[in-house]
Amino acid sequence: MKDSRAKLVCLHHAGGGPSVFDHWVRTAPDGLDVVALELPKHPGSASRRLYGSAGDLVPVLAENLLERVAERGVDASGYGNYVLFGQSMGGLLAYLVTRYFHERGGPLPRALAVASYAAPRIPWSDPTGPDAPDDVLVRRLHAIGGVPEWLVDHPEWLAPFLGLVRDDARLCASYQHVPQSSRLPVPVYVFGGNRDILVPEESLDGWSEIAEEVTVEILDGGHFLVSEDFGQLRRSVFGLATDGRIGVG
Repeated sequence: MKDSRAKLVCLHHAGGGPSVFDHWVRTAPDGLDVVALELPKHPGSASRRLYGSAGDLVPVLAENLLERVAERGVDASGYGNYVLFGQSMGGLLAYLVTRYFHERGGPLPRALAVASYAAPRIPWSDPTGPDAPDDVLVRRLHAIGGVPEWLVDHPEWLAPFLGLVRDDARLCASYQHVPQSSRLPVPVYVFGGNRDILVPEESLDGWSEIAEEVTVEILDGGHFLVSEDFGQLRRSVFGLATDGRIGVG
């Protein structure tokens, strides 16, 4: 039996975990369940990912999503009762899961929302790179808003976290975009930060190529819009999940 409650399924940023969406879970409006998926970690190490490529990871995420939203088939319209949202690397994965369902007949989300990730055809790029020394990587993460200042001088405290960051960065860097045979039949909403030094505003324009209906909105913020959010992003995504409209700020 299908669950009649609307679902907002969320995918976290590189190096992160589902806890980044705890505030969204607590503040979700009546009738909406926020479901935060976690990328699988290696059984032998909590600081390493199990899958090193998007091609291997996406089918696993798709199956995990089906289990969490209680969808076991495609309704007459081809859509499930959920919206899919991804932050940063999670945005790439949310797009790829949606594309996976589109190409294989799975239940499509009613909308796809992406924050802080360049259009899929633009290769991932960061001058620091995943193989940089720990102290260099920590300073870079601090520069883009991912690490507080008091931790910059103690990269050794972040060792488990940095392992996940490196693995996730390698996954993004290894992704090679293949153009779709047809545009996604799903409305796509892209959010960027006007102070994001990792994903500049112009890199979001290419999202218009992947679906018939694409909306790009620039918010006041840096790269980690979910963590920095004062409510605008959350209200907008909640609005998509509950009534299909962008929420008002």
